[in-house]
Amino acid sequence: MRKIFSADYIYVGSEKKDYSILVEDGIIKAIDKRSLIREQFPFVKEERYDGFLYPGFNDAHLHIKEIALLLSSIDATNCKNFNDLKNLIQNSNDEFIYVYNLNFNYLSMDQWKELFNYNKPLFIQSKDEHSVFLNRVAILKNNIEVKEVKGGFLVKDKGKFIGIFKDRAIDLVESVKERTISKNDIERVERYLLKRGITSVTNFDFSVYPLLKEMDEYKELRVRVYQGIAKDAVKDIIKEGIRTNLCGSKLCFGPVKCFMDGSLGSQTAAMYSVKGFPNSFTMEDMELKEIIELANRNNIQVAVHAIGDKAVHTVMELFKKFGNKRMRNRIEHLQFINENDLPLLKESTFIASMQPMHAISDAKLVKKLLGNFRYAYAWNTVLNSGKLLAFGSDAPVEDASPLLGIYAANKRLPQNNVPFIPEECISVKQALDAYTIGSAFASFSENVKGKIENGYLADFVILDRSLFHSNVKDINVVKSIIGGENG
Repeated sequence: MRKIFSADYIYVGSEKKDYSILVEDGIIKAIDKRSLIREQFPFVKEERYDGFLYPGFNDAHLHIKEIALLLSSIDATNCKNFNDLKNLIQNSNDEFIYVYNLNFNYLSMDQWKELFNYNKPLFIQSKDEHSVFLNRVAILKNNIEVKEVKGGFLVKDKGKFIGIFKDRAIDLVESVKERTISKNDIERVERYLLKRGITSVTNFDFSVYPLLKEMDEYKELRVRVYQGIAKDAVKDIIKEGIRTNLCGSKLCFGPVKCFMDGSLGSQTAAMYSVKGFPNSFTMEDMELKEIIELANRNNIQVAVHAIGDKAVHTVMELFKKFGNKRMRNRIEHLQFINENDLPLLKESTFIASMQPMHAISDAKLVKKLLGNFRYAYAWNTVLNSGKLLAFGSDAPVEDASPLLGIYAANKRLPQNNVPFIPEECISVKQALDAYTIGSAFASFSENVKGKIENGYLADFVILDRSLFHSNVKDINVVKSIIGGENG
């Protein structure tokens, strides 16, 4: 089936006025001046848009299941203090209360202790997903064994546990954390993404894979999904002959995901010499070495979560020594780079999968916990080292909007409107490339996605204004189009 898409401007490396795109069976077949396309194909149906047509955005790092849970539970994103949180909890009629996206740093020890003794079962997940709180009733109801876990932390006050599990200790509460979601939940997530112009994602929630697979087999998936693989499943995946970029209709296998450390917000990122942060890892470096070699040897990409400068150093060293360049291994987040590691940044081979909104959200906390840390969220430094940037959101940790991400990457303006390490700002075009070309390359799909070019998938986003001649914060998504069909 043929269709023509026309807009005031179409982005093909630059914004072309009064251009049109001929699409056939979801693939771009011709791009030219609208008058010429209409002359060549006079009987083909045309969809004409006021606005600017760009390649669909590709979020290189998010969590479909966590977004689904947030959309169907209490959202604490806007809680700024204990009273805000208490009001949300007390207004809930649920027998077991689930709260997501709370900044744990807003509460004092005494306030956590008060919640620990709350009379209804209560689960709270931190904004960065590296801390989980269960109150006493929830722990007893679910027979949770509270014990020390290697690579994890239990938060205590004067020797008494107050309900907070961090990093690997969260495994202890897996039975409470791992809730079942439905096809309707996935569809709600897709609407959330399409509203923001996102047509493709890399999903790092492996537990939702069976549901995504079922939907893909029945042609029910709308958004294209590059599916991350849980570390513990990699040997089984290899036995089944599965490899990175093995695809169904809209669902492809992606990288095996490993965690080298925790997060800034939970103060569990592995740092060299920062008070209050560990310098230990959530997994042994030799275990990661073995996974890199095993996965790459079997044509599986490796993506490693590394936030603290010590974790980033270790992962860069391992990729340099043991990674297969052909497999496009990735470092997820790459938030803090030690100044002494700038040569290593150039020498190591990996894709930098980063999230611009983290810099805006974390700027105040970075100052408080780390001081003047020069190479924080260092997109410009990473680009200048020769690395490819693939941008995402880490949603639901941040809003998934690529427009917010592009603005953050270009301006680095937190709420106080003082630029946060302005030397690391990048251009709008560089940020757009990271959400399109870069993220496509990171998912082995650069020959079919990320550009408006003949032979590419007809995945588009229509914006009401130009990315290059407007305040990006004022731009709205008009429509998302996937494979030539309305998203």
